[in-house]
Amino acid sequence: MTFSRRRVCASLAALCVFAVSSVNAQMRITEYIYGGANGEFVEFTNVGTAPIDMTGWSFDDSSETAGSQALGAFGVVAPGESVILSEGTAADFRTAWSLCEAVKVIGGNTNNLGRADEINLYDASQQRVDRLTYDDQTLGGPRANAVSAWVDAAGLGNNIITDWTLSVVADAEGSVASTGADIASPGRSTRATVPFVACPAAAGVMRITEYMYGGANGEFVEFTNVGNAPVDMTGWSFDDNSAVAGSQDLSALGIVAAGESVVLAEETADAFRADWHLCSGSRIVGGNTNNLGRADAINLYDADQQPVDRLAYDDQTLGGPRANAVSAWVNAAGLGNNIITDWTLSAVGDGEGSFASVGNDIGSPGKSTRATIAYDPCAGGEDSVTVTIDSATTSPYLDLIATAGAVSGVIGDPTDPAATSGIGFAFALSAGGEVPVLDVTATSSNPDVVAPEGLALAGSGATRQLTIVPHGVGYSTITIAAAGAQGVSGSYTIHYAASAAPAHPADTRFHTGASDASATVALDADTMLVADDETNVLRLYDRNHSGLPLNGFDFSAELALTDPDNPELDLEASTRLGDRAFWSTSYSNSKNFHVRPNRHRVFATNISGSGADAVLDYAGRYDWLLEDMVAWDHANGHGLGPDALGFAASSADGVDSKTPAGFNIEGLSIAPDGSTAYVAFRAPQLPISARTQALIVPVLDFDALVTGAAPGSLAQGAAHFGAPIFFDLGGRGIRSLDRNAAGQYLITAGPPGDATGIAPADFRLFAWTGRPIDAPFDLGVDLTSIDIAAGSFESIADVPPQMGAASVLQFLFDNGDSVFYGDGIAAKDLAEPRFKKAASLRVTVDVAFPATTLVALKGTPQSASAGSAFAVPLSVRVTDLYGNGIANVQVVFSAPSSGPGALLSSTTVMTDASGSASVDATANSQAGSYTVAALANGVAAAVGFSLTNVDDPNDLIFADGFD
Repeated sequence: MTFSRRRVCASLAALCVFAVSSVNAQMRITEYIYGGANGEFVEFTNVGTAPIDMTGWSFDDSSETAGSQALGAFGVVAPGESVILSEGTAADFRTAWSLCEAVKVIGGNTNNLGRADEINLYDASQQRVDRLTYDDQTLGGPRANAVSAWVDAAGLGNNIITDWTLSVVADAEGSVASTGADIASPGRSTRATVPFVACPAAAGVMRITEYMYGGANGEFVEFTNVGNAPVDMTGWSFDDNSAVAGSQDLSALGIVAAGESVVLAEETADAFRADWHLCSGSRIVGGNTNNLGRADAINLYDADQQPVDRLAYDDQTLGGPRANAVSAWVNAAGLGNNIITDWTLSAVGDGEGSFASVGNDIGSPGKSTRATIAYDPCAGGEDSVTVTIDSATTSPYLDLIATAGAVSGVIGDPTDPAATSGIGFAFALSAGGEVPVLDVTATSSNPDVVAPEGLALAGSGATRQLTIVPHGVGYSTITIAAAGAQGVSGSYTIHYAASAAPAHPADTRFHTGASDASATVALDADTMLVADDETNVLRLYDRNHSGLPLNGFDFSAELALTDPDNPELDLEASTRLGDRAFWSTSYSNSKNFHVRPNRHRVFATNISGSGADAVLDYAGRYDWLLEDMVAWDHANGHGLGPDALGFAASSADGVDSKTPAGFNIEGLSIAPDGSTAYVAFRAPQLPISARTQALIVPVLDFDALVTGAAPGSLAQGAAHFGAPIFFDLGGRGIRSLDRNAAGQYLITAGPPGDATGIAPADFRLFAWTGRPIDAPFDLGVDLTSIDIAAGSFESIADVPPQMGAASVLQFLFDNGDSVFYGDGIAAKDLAEPRFKKAASLRVTVDVAFPATTLVALKGTPQSASAGSAFAVPLSVRVTDLYGNGIANVQVVFSAPSSGPGALLSSTTVMTDASGSASVDATANSQAGSYTVAALANGVAAAVGFSLTNVDDPNDLIFADGFD
């Protein structure tokens, strides 16, 4: 039986990750009121520094269902902007609170809040972005009825209702009374880190925002309209320290839109655009002859010859930057204040998106973050070129949204999707009609990461194909600009990040979208399901290509999770039985040593379809495995003594799970009997007195336990256990337990805590028969030497059906703590999920299981005339538990030392590649029957060859049975 399907990524547009247009974007819940005369509302604020496209975002209350209340109508939310979801209509809400039309309000919310409820915010991939749980009667905190509550700085995004404050008229949030006498401050929040005014008075304001007094491509000055209305620059002028209005006419700049940056250049306008890769829509006045020097001034005058802005600079006397071949730009504090120390030298990839010109000058002419309104000179006009992603020709392992995208690459990766298949672009006129002949260019803001030769454009007409080949580690902004006749132009921006080349590029793949890979189930030679211990999504990846997942599945809603404040499952182990996959959480405490009930789950999914079309369906769960293990241990169910395993103490609140005395499950596999599951522990290590041995606990009738009460769970006490298994793995615990179809097992052993690469805090690979009586044996693989980016070995994607010489294993890494881009930021903490990645590595390993069986192949029984050679050599074969021949095993043959016997060609022989060994035998002079024994090293039982020496040739017996 199968139950509800939880498929969160029907296409790459959903990504299975939280995708925003900038790595600095953050939407947070900042204010709410659950009841009042003018209805309830929730306020969301972009507290980051980049716009957020809320298309596909949603809200829900304590039902916790992504998609319940669509928020896509908010569109793109600017940094600092607050938006409102209200119970009443948008028009009524604005009227009640005296808000202008520019304040974004979605009205008609029917997912109404109560006195004890939740506010849940979900992004376009249905991942929760923020949550607030409140109940003044049980959790404390404010009662937001007719008076809103707002969050303080400490509580922002932390779901702590006691960090919220009831509004008061004229408080720190500027709260006011509505027409119905409710008190709140909807539409604005002091939690914003970037100033934003939804309805400022209309005014254009021109300011000096960037300059360079010398460089290979000449000097320039940038002026930006930082106001919210156009400025007509007819009659405006510039001068240097001569300070004479009218010296350099700027009238050709015409009407400058709000947010638009314009440039006065020493070069001609066309040359400046070409040298700085600017589109034709960028306004440039070229040919300035009022040249700047090292110590000079920039003066801007309006049409009345009145000074509008001024900057005096001299790095030798006034301090500040020296803007020679590198521009300087103004920070927010220095805007319009003529303080040169508030100006900053540009650097490639800085906050202004600076890049290198053709002559390797560095700057960002034509755009400024001091603008308060977004403006793109290359798009948006009636005659602009729209640049969109052509999904049909773009690699399926990338995801780029309509207006901008994010891509992660790897130096030297032969399957890097952006470097191989590339990105397809389509061009069209915004007003329709035939696309003119276009000049399409691709530029990199950081040539140290992606050099000009690393960008290749192919195609013509209305389409292009771009490949991006990195050669340095770090970030770059890739801009695709299109320009045609009559000034039509448009552009597309890609936020790009490149990581270092792996040591073995042909065998290494980087699976992006998540960095903390923790368990895997191979579907076939090409695809695998990967769990992540930071999210609850099971992602479907191509095993042979780097890039984003093909699909993803989240079963959180089916697992009856009881800790909404800590939703993470911490998935750490998996195994497959036919078309059913089992997934186990870690059962560990949090990093702060607190019990996390959501981590106490094991569940099953059914697999249907194949490859990229594979689908998972929920098949059942069991909720009480930890409780049953603790009870079994306490009741001496294993016969080792009450609490001999110390499970109650190891799993208690306050215990660090990443110690030998902790509790942490990281391995899961089906036992040789096909119904028992081996649950393998990273911790605890045992015995309690020494903590040196690894532990496996067999769980009986595992499939029935997990699926027996689906869609719910069997009652507590349903789990039954076999005798615990203890291994000496050199002081290590078990980090992964993997089995193949032949019943051969691999154990990835590692420390209970963080690995240092020094034994026993390192990773080692062991093979095991799966029989409790057999000890695992070290395969001698130096895993530390093949580690990727300081990752942690987590699982093996697939174990070959029959292991032996040159077995190929695909290891999967947890790279959550890896720093990929030289910025000191761990992968798990990267704000842009498409920059996150986890590596896999194929490694060739020789696996030889111990010899268990010795059999006689031929040469018995047989006879020979006294003094003659026996016709058939005495041949044996040495095999392992699985019937595989074992090479290089010593076999000792021995004949009787007196009486009838034989002279052997050798008494000690090594087995060949097939496990066979043989000797020739010659009968001695005494007639009679006897046995030649063969004994193989490591095999307890010997085999015998029945031989007879005869005087009469008519009595000969041949080894084939005929005489």
